[in-house]
Amino acid sequence: MSARYTLPQHPAFSDPLSKEDLYTLVARGSLARGEMCMDEDTGHMHTVGELVSGMRRPSASSGQARIARPMYREISPDTELPDEPEAEAEELEEEADEAAPEEDKDDDFDYSPSGEIILHHAHPSWLGYTKALILCLLLTVVGGLLCVIQLEYGLIALLCASSTLIAVGIARYSHDYIVTRERVELIWGIIGRSSKEARICDIRSIDVYEAGLKGLLGLGTIDFSTAANAGIEVQFKDMRSAHVVKDLVRKLQRGVDPTDD
Repeated sequence: MSARYTLPQHPAFSDPLSKEDLYTLVARGSLARGEMCMDEDTGHMHTVGELVSGMRRPSASSGQARIARPMYREISPDTELPDEPEAEAEELEEEADEAAPEEDKDDDFDYSPSGEIILHHAHPSWLGYTKALILCLLLTVVGGLLCVIQLEYGLIALLCASSTLIAVGIARYSHDYIVTRERVELIWGIIGRSSKEARICDIRSIDVYEAGLKGLLGLGTIDFSTAANAGIEVQFKDMRSAHVVKDLVRKLQRGVDPTDD
């Protein structure tokens, strides 16, 4: 028997639902992926996004029809009446077919652990570590010259250059800049991952700085501030297309869905 789930925060859906039912509700826009539901067998809580992630659209013969239209009672009238339920079912099938492309469009995006669509995911640019990259280049040149004179010292210099490049790569990929419909988030760390976020609706100012050599290279820093704190809540440093990310957040604040572009 397949698992059944209940939605404690949605009294309208009082009956237990299957994963197919949850998928159908998400596709219709009646349920968000971040909503919590409870497994009736184990009592554990899950987000809807965790349960429906990677699922394909259920077939028309599955249980989604149970929640796709309201229940009705058949009454045998004295005179024949038009077959309205069948017409109503056909309209619902047409609406489901029209909604199918939207589901395919959402499947092109990645999802955060909480079930939110990730609209933008980036790391600091390699060019943000200019000094370390210059040092790596100098060590490579010196190592190449020393290999001609003294092979051992040349290998040491090349090893130092490789270690510097690896350290830059680790530092870069240990910082994640994420923008969803609900929040902007900075995640950093290698073994222990820390995070800092600000809700889109709480952001009051977005400052973009592009200056000096990094500005010429197309790198910028974005500062997100909220009314609750006079300081900077979240900062995206040394990232490309800083103004594009700023425009994306402003669209979300105006209620514009960037996935429709």
